Parts: sequence; C-alpha cells; structure tokens
Amino acid sequence: MFFMIGVTLSIHPASIIVGTNTYIESQNKWTRWNSYIIFVLILFVMDLFLTNAIYLAFYDIYGNLKNIGHLGVDFMDVFFSESFQVVVAVLFLLVVFQVLGLVDVAHGERNLSFYYSQVEAPPSWMERYMESEKGSLGASIIGLLYMLWMTKRSMWTYIVCVVWFKVLAMLVNVLVSPVINRIMHTNNELATHVILDPYIISYVLAGFLWGHVALHHDLSKAYRLAKSVVIPLVPRLSVLVGAVLFIGLSLAIIFVPITWDVVVDVLTSK
Repeated sequence: MFFMIGVTLSIHPASIIVGTNTYIESQNKWTRWNSYIIFVLILFVMDLFLTNAIYLAFYDIYGNLKNIGHLGVDFMDVFFSESFQVVVAVLFLLVVFQVLGLVDVAHGERNLSFYYSQVEAPPSWMERYMESEKGSLGASIIGLLYMLWMTKRSMWTYIVCVVWFKVLAMLVNVLVSPVINRIMHTNNELATHVILDPYIISYVLAGFLWGHVALHHDLSKAYRLAKSVVIPLVPRLSVLVGAVLFIGLSLAIIFVPITWDVVVDVLTSK
C-alpha cells in the first residue's frame, strides 16, 4: 500500500516538473533501472541501520523500562507531555488545511515553476553533473537524489505524515515488545517484535522513485495519469486519514491524560 502511495506521488505536478529536468529521456532502460535498484537498496540499508540504531539507543537509555528513575532528562516524558502533543496536533491540523487547499505554506509548485523559468538561475551541482554526464549511470543516480531534494517543499505534508508514522511504529514496537517477551517467557529481554512496520519511508520512496523511472521518460503517459480523477486522490485521502488519526491520538494523550509514568506502570506490571 505504501509503495503504491509513493507511485501516485510521482505523478504529482511538482514531481513531473522536477522529473522533466533530470535528463531521464537521455538514459536507456537498463541505466534507469540499474540506478533505481542501487539507489533504493542504499536507502533501505540506511533506513535499516537508522531504525536499529534507534532501537538500541532506546534500550541503552531506558534499560528496557527498568531505569526510568535514573534519568535526568526523560525524552519519553517530554513526548507524552501535553505541550508537545499540542504542537503535534497543531502541526497535523495544518497538514489537513494544506491538503484541503485552505492554506499554502510552502508554495512548492509555484517556487519550482519560478526556479525553472529563471533564465540566469545558476544551476546546482546536481544539475551540472546530470547535464555533463547525460545518459551515464552516475547521472541517473544523481537524478534520483535530485528528485527527492527538489520535491521536498511540495511534498512536506506527506513527509511529515510518513516520518511521524515511523516514529510511532518504532515507539509501539519497543514498548510492547517487553510485554510480549514476558508473556512468551523469552529470555532475550531486548528482542524487538515488529508490531507496526517501521520501514514505511523506504516503501514510499521506493514507490515514488519507481514512478519517476517508469513514467517521467514518457511525459504523455505521466500527464494522462495525472489528469485522472481517482489516482491523485489516493495520497491525499491517505494523508487526511493519517493526519486525523494523529490528531485524535494527540488529543487522547492530552485529555485522558496519558503520561509516561502511566505507560511504564501498565507495561511493567505483572
């Protein structure tokens, strides 16, 4: 599902604008797909190392929920605080307004159109490399990096939702895993179970770049898909549903109230 959301994002107007400036039409099929496989594998390995490093850091700091009283600054206490959750709720309320078209915070498409319409705009190092090495594997890989970098302002709502889902997924995994280990009488207290898949960023980026490689070399196909009614609605509805759920979770933490001490008591009780 997340892969397909990434694919639909590749026919976002900003994605097509950037995709047409990566010289992808000068690359043959094997160059495009080889660069895609290499780049996506690098992204996944980085995501894998980052995720596991965060798991290890959590267990190192919290001692699997047993050393809470020894911490001078409790980051989880900040996470479950009302003030932090108010900021989260306001952020995702802004995401909802952006997706509904009520506000335009980043001016993504407008800024991209202005950037490419400037006759004397100095090219970035990525643009210079792609132009000088047209058709090469290196230029194709840099083109994928360029796609991610140049679309970040237009895609900020999706980026916020995906990153926050990853944070919540990792938090659920590390908090619930000790309970599962205790129920299963597992000796390895640091074993982390995958209750929610934390690699959502890799899936979405893989789908987004797949769409770029598969569609942007044929603009007629990309624009035809972009003009359809159903396909562009998929990522918008996904973000709206996710943002509403995140707002609801923040409000629940604020009004119940759910504190870090309460969470620890529930998870460590026999």
